[in-house]
Amino acid sequence: MELVDNPYVSDFTRKTLAQFGWQDNDPIPADLGEWLVKVKETLPTSSRTDILIDANLMAPGAVEFVKAQLAEAKSVAAVLDKQKEKQQQLEKIAPQIRGQYESVLRQLEVVDDRAAQESASGPAESAPAKTEDAPAQTEKDPAPAPAAPGETETALAAFSPAPVIPFCPRCGWNMRQKFESVPTERDKEDFLATILGNSRFRKTYELFGGKIVITLRSLMAEENRLIYRQLVLDQADKQVATEAEWYLRFQDYRLACSLERVATAAGKVLAEIPELNVSGFKTSETEPFVTPIPAQLQFVNKTALGHEATRRLIAQNLSNFQRLVEAMEAMALEPSFWDGIQ
Repeated sequence: MELVDNPYVSDFTRKTLAQFGWQDNDPIPADLGEWLVKVKETLPTSSRTDILIDANLMAPGAVEFVKAQLAEAKSVAAVLDKQKEKQQQLEKIAPQIRGQYESVLRQLEVVDDRAAQESASGPAESAPAKTEDAPAQTEKDPAPAPAAPGETETALAAFSPAPVIPFCPRCGWNMRQKFESVPTERDKEDFLATILGNSRFRKTYELFGGKIVITLRSLMAEENRLIYRQLVLDQADKQVATEAEWYLRFQDYRLACSLERVATAAGKVLAEIPELNVSGFKTSETEPFVTPIPAQLQFVNKTALGHEATRRLIAQNLSNFQRLVEAMEAMALEPSFWDGIQ
């Protein structure tokens, strides 16, 4: 079983797992979330909006399955902690005697496999005594009848969760990494206002301990379309040779359109990036597919991203900003998105 590495547990997740006996700091199976989402789709709508799935609506077998998964996660975490403790002890030993110490540990290690044997063969006393009136079952005996329709507990208990994709196919974000872009109630309010007003969502981030403040803005649909068109033109001109180059140029174009302002903590503007004037841009007859994206990137590079350190820091905050926007896009489908903003 794979566990979530350093999970960030929100109140939403905490309340959901608490229904199955989970407590703070307990490990979480990596594929449990996707399994719960699939089960939720088969259940009636719950009146609760503070949890992912309502255990009261689940079949008893499904609830026990989740509890078993959480219990197994504890066992796996205990084994990993023990291995980590042994590794720390080995690192404290001098290299010249470390091999001898490991050999002694292997000789002294005792593996208790009684539980595994019992689960495989079953308790001896539970096996019925063989008598002459009850002949042994042969290969010609008919197979057991299939489960009757509606036996949800058996079907869910035998369900094997699908593996979770380790990286987001859209932004490349590591799905095992702690998710820190948690929308606040103010973010939800601003995001809803931009959707209703057909405007941009904006957010500020601090750099260098608050000495520098940057403002990022979400892209409009036409800007996103022009970015992809420019990437097609770059490929046609053989300016992009590999997938890695394509992805890096894609991020550069998004950064050029998303960065709005770089200012000091006192409010002095160091760089002001105008919005991409899509409506005012006109193509020529000889080059009908030319876009203003390269000129926008060149302007940003000269005015705001002259230093590699600045580019890297702003790009990191842009990744957080994009994940924040995508998180709110996903949360818009959940009833809990409206809590506090009605």
